[in-house]
Amino acid sequence: MPQEETLLFVCNSNSGVLPRMKNYSANSSISPAEDCHLSALIYSPVGMKKEWKRFIREQKLPSQVLDRNEFREQYGYGITMFPVVLVRTGRGLAVLISTEELNRCRELEDLMGLLKQRLCPIP
Repeated sequence: MPQEETLLFVCNSNSGVLPRMKNYSANSSISPAEDCHLSALIYSPVGMKKEWKRFIREQKLPSQVLDRNEFREQYGYGITMFPVVLVRTGRGLAVLISTEELNRCRELEDLMGLLKQRLCPIP
């Protein structure tokens, strides 16, 4: 049975309590969103943005948001630039949106427009 395509949104941060606490400590001026441009686009201070959740649901493709260390645990070290948006297929991983392209997105709408463009089947 062929494996269904999955969108992988890989953030440029590590998961876990200690990295998160470091980012929120009173001695740190860096917020989690500043650590990763993708995180800054899709998360608010209280969690994932509702507008983003709705958009992803409408795409009808399974998706997963991973931190850099989670990605490496599951897929190895083939990808070295983060953040990145990948497509996982039965044949492997392919870059859908590069780090440079993500970093050019200034608003969540920019990211959603780019995703729509890349996911739209070519007639």
